[in-house]
Amino acid sequence: MTFQERAQAVAGLGFTERQARVLVTVMAHAGVCVPRQYATFCRIVHGQKTRAFFARLVRLGYSSMHDCQHNRARVYHVNHRGLYRAVGDPDSPLRRPLTLGHAIQRLMVLDAIVEDPELVWLGTAEEKILHLTMLTNIVPGTLPHSYVGSGEARTARFFPDRLPIGIHPAGRAVLVYVIAEPQLERFRVFLERHRALLRALPAWTLRIVVPPHIPGGGQRAKQVVQDEVLTPLSAATADELRWFFGRLHAGPEPLRANDLDGRFRRARAAFSGPQFKVLYRRWKEDGDDALAGVGSRALGEAVAAGSGLVETLDLGHRYGHLSPLVATA
Repeated sequence: MTFQERAQAVAGLGFTERQARVLVTVMAHAGVCVPRQYATFCRIVHGQKTRAFFARLVRLGYSSMHDCQHNRARVYHVNHRGLYRAVGDPDSPLRRPLTLGHAIQRLMVLDAIVEDPELVWLGTAEEKILHLTMLTNIVPGTLPHSYVGSGEARTARFFPDRLPIGIHPAGRAVLVYVIAEPQLERFRVFLERHRALLRALPAWTLRIVVPPHIPGGGQRAKQVVQDEVLTPLSAATADELRWFFGRLHAGPEPLRANDLDGRFRRARAAFSGPQFKVLYRRWKEDGDDALAGVGSRALGEAVAAGSGLVETLDLGHRYGHLSPLVATA
């Protein structure tokens, strides 16, 4: 089902077109929401209409309501099976009870989406695979993925980060990443997974969403992008990295310095940063294909030409006042 088809199906349950579009967006990407997000999405003032809409959701059983630390704050979990059945996803994992951490993470994702309601936001891996293979000439096997299982039972799971991708009517893709930890290790994994996709897209925006409890996270994340994605490795450095990974994987690392040959010792010092630790984990999964783009200038050139953009979205909303949600979810 397309987004419009889902909205029409939900509207058939007695909602206006605007209300249906909001509900479809929440059910596709978060499962939870707060009233101000409804008002932002609809471009209306947060007032009586917003309160009446959420009161109706609770009254009809479409959503459960959770009180928060602030006596006027409420979090709503849209979890009614009939609503999800209407959009073709009655067993959606977003219907399940969730912890505080997961709820806040989803609310931040939804905050990033409601800033651009005119985009077509892709939520499921199936939607992303369908749209992005049509939009680009990317080889499906190089789409962002991780592996589950081992040996012959190992299977690829595409788009494991479960973060939305927006498609602008003009074709620009907007990749959203919400910073969850100040060390940015998971962000580095995200970048490496999406490197091939970014190269294949004709126009793209990497939108780094920064919550208020990680001050300075946006600038640090942009520096990571500059240093580790937009600055290519030389051919000689890439060859040395490939050799080092092969040597490192061949057996246990020697414990004494005199057991190391000079080349290995120099390579270990040169490739000790967090970028290369992430690359090594990917190399163990995908072999030399994981290093295919480390020497490419395509992403840096895209940014210089304006077809590639790296931007930050600083969330002006705090989430700490939602703390009691974990006790009632």
